Amino acid sequence: MIKRNQDKVFINNKIIYKVETDTGWSVVIMPDAILIDNYHHGYVHIHPDPINHDKKIRIKDFNQDDIHFIIYNHIFQNKKLIIKKLIKELR
Repeated sequence: MIKRNQDKVFINNKIIYKVETDTGWSVVIMPDAILIDNYHHGYVHIHPDPINHDKKIRIKDFNQDDIHFIIYNHIFQNKKLIIKKLIKELR
């Protein structure tokens, strides 16, 4: 059985989930369904298109807390999610 830990934060009509398991971690922005994780590929990446999960963009090798902080600040400052701008902030 995979052990799982999940936290969530509400900001400007968004929910930012931090999920940790035995096999890796993820940060999910809802309701946009944007996923940042370190599963499967051995490096940190973002899935910017919830329709095409195969699309992934490698980002800096930040830890989960740093990514959560960057996303939170991005949404706080912009009052919304601007995916292209967020990707630049994460690269």
